[in-house]
Amino acid sequence: MPTPLSYNTELAEGGNSRPVKGAMFKQTTLRAGNDIVVYEETCPADKYLFWGFGYRNKQAGNASHIYAQLKASGNGTGTAGDAVQGDLEAVITDSEGRDVLHRYTIGDLETLANAAGDPRTERPIMPALAPIAREDQRIQLRVIADPASDGVEIDPSASSARIYYGKLG
Repeated sequence: MPTPLSYNTELAEGGNSRPVKGAMFKQTTLRAGNDIVVYEETCPADKYLFWGFGYRNKQAGNASHIYAQLKASGNGTGTAGDAVQGDLEAVITDSEGRDVLHRYTIGDLETLANAAGDPRTERPIMPALAPIAREDQRIQLRVIADPASDGVEIDPSASSARIYYGKLG
């Protein structure tokens, strides 16, 4: 059973942040109630990866302000440009990307999409989360689609996002 990712003050002070942008998402078809991988990166041998970045206090100044607008491609059940509905999760998996070791629910896609129009410092934050991914483990973003987005294919070129992860080493 996966354990939750949780805020870690030591990680908040280390590493370098990397953004996951909308164009980096996979063009994949969603299924209602299933968690579908929309982004994935394998941890290199000489590095460590962790979800989020910085502090959980916006006043600390070093925080990762996030948003995510996932759009439909028009292939599948959705019309091109339709907003994808569901929940976005950050996970750390084994080396094959199948067994989830750690999980964190970032939030629902409607809220994350609305945050794109907010000033950067007013957006939700995703602080540095532990445990970290080690050699050959994978970090993934997964969408659990609502029934309204069942069969919708994600269009990376029309999507927009900034979800941060950290890199150590």
